[in-house]
Amino acid sequence: MKILNKLPIIISILSLFTFFVPANADIKVVASIKPIHSLASYLMNGVAKPDLIVDGYASPHGFAMKPSHAKMLQNADLIFWVGEDVENFLEKPLGSIAKKAEKIELMQIKGLQVLKFRERNIFDEHDDHGHDDHDKKEDHDSHAKKEDHDDHGKKEDHDDHGKKEDHDDHERHAHGEFDPHIWLDPINAKVILNEMVEHLIENDPKNEAKYKSNLDEALKDIDKLTIDVMTELSNSVSSIVFHDAYQYFEKRFNVNILGAFTVNTDVMPGAEQLAEIREIIEHDKVACVFSEPQFNPDIIKAVAKDMNIKTGVIDPLGATLNPGKDLYFSLIKNMSASFKGC
Repeated sequence: MKILNKLPIIISILSLFTFFVPANADIKVVASIKPIHSLASYLMNGVAKPDLIVDGYASPHGFAMKPSHAKMLQNADLIFWVGEDVENFLEKPLGSIAKKAEKIELMQIKGLQVLKFRERNIFDEHDDHGHDDHDKKEDHDSHAKKEDHDDHGKKEDHDDHGKKEDHDDHERHAHGEFDPHIWLDPINAKVILNEMVEHLIENDPKNEAKYKSNLDEALKDIDKLTIDVMTELSNSVSSIVFHDAYQYFEKRFNVNILGAFTVNTDVMPGAEQLAEIREIIEHDKVACVFSEPQFNPDIIKAVAKDMNIKTGVIDPLGATLNPGKDLYFSLIKNMSASFKGC
């Protein structure tokens, strides 16, 4: 009888506890890099804020995780990352720490327009970097194929790294077949958003209406962004970039990038590559050379000074931008402004 008399009080206390549970306690989302975090933030606007791993000026290449990042992964329900070619540091922690989370590797999703890596740092019409419609996961997985295994398995190939062609071949196989900078094509960003929203709704069905409403707005904004950038870059000039990260942007908006100082940020350009860059600048009327905020610009500045051409900064990750739903749009606009200003 005493318990029955106290029942209304117990119910009231439980109701208060339920009222004060934060809305974002229901779903914990983690994104690896700023552009992907921005797309997730747009979809989750008004619901919760996703966590971000690679923040500030940090590059995902060689990124060192902190205990706070490990905690994010441990508590996550849903993790969005591009893939090991971008966030190599995540491959092991996703298996060992983020055991309860659903992991979405965006390079594997259906519908992406993917481009093959270019083989050399000087780009020309003979490079085989055509589009592939990435509708089948097995198509992408097939580039862990025999030639990769054979090239790394043969002692003579591995030992003979002194030859440029062998070294380039090693870089290509180490990075897979397809360029992972997929977010720099806004059409791919739309594919990513549609994939993200499916997983958000699966994990958080009570907010389905909000996610769908945010998706509609995001897709409209990306369509407008694409048209605006196409208009702005209708007469772009020739340029050289720091590393070959921009071909998705280049192909979508017909930007004339003639080469890169390096195809791999882990390997700085040697004398032969620099000589090729100088020759291109001299003979093809290159207007600008671009550095990136994540990497030392000394080589770019030295070449620009010697060749008497303009320098600029272009950033595929949004190092100087504040994380959030607007970052992706600012990132693409800033890239457009950099090429236009050249």
